[in-house]
Amino acid sequence: MKIVIYQTSDLHGYIYPTNYVNDKPLGFLKIASYILNDEKNYDASLKIDCGDLVQGSALTHFLSKQAIEENPIIKGLEAINYNAYVLGNHEFNYGLNYLKNAYDKISDKVINANIKGLPFNTKPYEIFDFNGFKVGCIGFTTVYIPNWEQEANIKDLEFLDVVKQYAKYEKELKENCDFIIVCYHGGFEKSLDENMTPTEALTKENQGSELLENFDSINMILSGHQHRSFITKIKDVICSQPMHNGQSFTKVVIDTESNDISYELIDVSKLNDDIDDKLENIFTQTQKDLEVYLDKIIGEFDKDIKVDDIFLARLKGHPFINFLHQVQLDVSGADFSALSVFDSAMGFSKKISVRDVLINYPYPNTLKVLEVTGEKLKEAIEKSATYFVIEDGKIGINKEFLHPKVQHYNYDTFGGLEYKIDLSRDFYDRVVYMKKDGKDISMDKTYTIVLNNYRASNTSIYPAYKGCKVVKEINLDISEIILDYIQKHKKIVVDEKPNYFIN
Repeated sequence: MKIVIYQTSDLHGYIYPTNYVNDKPLGFLKIASYILNDEKNYDASLKIDCGDLVQGSALTHFLSKQAIEENPIIKGLEAINYNAYVLGNHEFNYGLNYLKNAYDKISDKVINANIKGLPFNTKPYEIFDFNGFKVGCIGFTTVYIPNWEQEANIKDLEFLDVVKQYAKYEKELKENCDFIIVCYHGGFEKSLDENMTPTEALTKENQGSELLENFDSINMILSGHQHRSFITKIKDVICSQPMHNGQSFTKVVIDTESNDISYELIDVSKLNDDIDDKLENIFTQTQKDLEVYLDKIIGEFDKDIKVDDIFLARLKGHPFINFLHQVQLDVSGADFSALSVFDSAMGFSKKISVRDVLINYPYPNTLKVLEVTGEKLKEAIEKSATYFVIEDGKIGINKEFLHPKVQHYNYDTFGGLEYKIDLSRDFYDRVVYMKKDGKDISMDKTYTIVLNNYRASNTSIYPAYKGCKVVKEINLDISEIILDYIQKHKKIVVDEKPNYFIN
């Protein structure tokens, strides 16, 4: 008997092969159409999604604003008979009511061994019986969610340690299964080899390696969260993680008679299957409504502020970055602003549509205003300055921001001041000056800084903000704040001059 297992993860609501600006070889419809054809070649199939499914695209933003009885993304996965779902950290971004609406009807398929208090019933694992060959799937979600998520969105929830929870269920899984799969919305914190050298701070955000170090009962770990792309064997355990936004997915084939197992990551850009008409029909009306919403013109700039080279924009500054700081400072009244420029950023043409805003800021982050001293502000800028290095006389990116996971979003620019960074100096001693209104910023004086809730909470990356007093919380998605600002001002003039200098 041949059993085929398909795993998706971090789809982030990318259904159609588009990023809503250009056609792209990605998305659920291409994956699902392939699966519908491919699974006919096997005796049985098992389909698993490992989380971050219903948040992260223009489509999911639109759906979060609608009164929907059934989430079409879930409906689409159900149409090809997904067997198991794991919750991702971004599933909580729109609040518990939205989460419940999305997953309540399929809660019997949600495998969850480490979150207590969810507003629907789940089970820690499911055992699938294929003519006597039993595959056990146990589900876990990264325990680091309280470090990022707004408290209201995870009220009364408890996130339990992944390794301790696997230990709790290991005996019964071993006794009742021929093959054990850990389905984990989390990744690997150490190198993908038997040396298992730490590749990040061991915060428990990712515990895939810790599972491998502590248990020999696991046959496969289907992971997610880190947006990496790999499939390999570590200590004889198949470990996989597909690329985000439906750019790739996992396929594993188990031959129960010969015990042979084949495994691969399938690159969606190489698929030639036509999109299944019945499947696409699930999304047709939603897609039409979305396109109308996205094309609405809400304001205009005095000139185009398109981002042609995102590396140079981060290095040299850009009117687009100035605009984002302008919005954050306006809505908060803070002295300073900190923000990262996301990889999806394209800047704006002169006329601004809703689509433009959501592409440039696709995440439902909110804003917090913290109280900081000048010394803490300098510490934060110094941390950000470690993003750049000089190699062979050229400015490049510090490998720590690229491996094992690409983390351009951990580089921040700062607004409301002028500052200069000298890359020839050692890390954490690169800030040459910081000035506000032409005067040096006092190291001892107290100021306010506005930044997104992720940065304010995840102080393991920017320890300068640890313990800082929260002066104000602005509980509105930043994309909504940007939309409101544009609609309020209609015609917007942006300062073209950079406020920071890096050389």
